[in-house]
Amino acid sequence: LDKDTLKSVLSFTNQHNIHLVCDEIYAATVFDTPQFVSIAEILDEQEMTYCNKDLVHIVYSLSKDMGLPGFRVGIIYSFNDDVVNCARK
Repeated sequence: LDKDTLKSVLSFTNQHNIHLVCDEIYAATVFDTPQFVSIAEILDEQEMTYCNKDLVHIVYSLSKDMGLPGFRVGIIYSFNDDVVNCARK
């Protein structure tokens, strides 16, 4: 998604207190325009400081970008301690 669309989605989910799970599993396999924009980049922008970061979660896996089928390594990035603690189990 482009930057403006991500900003709109983030604003909507925060306004309605909805958790936003961003699956960025193919982040490094975008080779043409538009370039990949992570939701983390949007959260870092000055104008998005009002957002509740506890409602935003990023999911990523190494297997797709590294060309390692069957290699099951995933990452969950979140400011929400409850989500992180649950994922550790």
